[in-house]
Amino acid sequence: MKLQRFSLDVGSLGGPIDILRPLPSEKREGDTLIVDSWGILAPLRDVPGFAALIPVVDGESFSDALHGRMRPLMEKIGPEPKYQLARLRAPFTECERAAKCFMYDKRRCHPCRKKLPECWWPRGGGDDAAQQAMATVTLTWAEGRYIVIVEGAEFVVGSGK
Repeated sequence: MKLQRFSLDVGSLGGPIDILRPLPSEKREGDTLIVDSWGILAPLRDVPGFAALIPVVDGESFSDALHGRMRPLMEKIGPEPKYQLARLRAPFTECERAAKCFMYDKRRCHPCRKKLPECWWPRGGGDDAAQQAMATVTLTWAEGRYIVIVEGAEFVVGSGK
């Protein structure tokens, strides 16, 4: 999956954090270039109960964070990943492969458990692309990482030369 990873130090706001964001996908229709900020997570838009849990931040706040000004991003990023997992509701907390997996254990194979198995696959996502995206997001949260969608223009501070 095409996700960019950033390690940022939020200082007094909580120490170092890892943030992942999907690379925007591009599609050309005639002379028009359409950029989708959801990238590989775009299938999640068809699963509103899950997509609503992923924070959408503006490009300026994200760029500020990359340049050391963390407060605007931290105000928009939402709760810590472990709390995002706690907000998941059935059927997104159930493993699709439970009946076929010989290692399945109801106590262990749940997103809120300390070590979610990598084979875990969410139920109720519709098509395979949406389930793959849900699994990626859930496993990212289980690892203690944030995941955000960045929409809007971003900036880069240059040397001015």
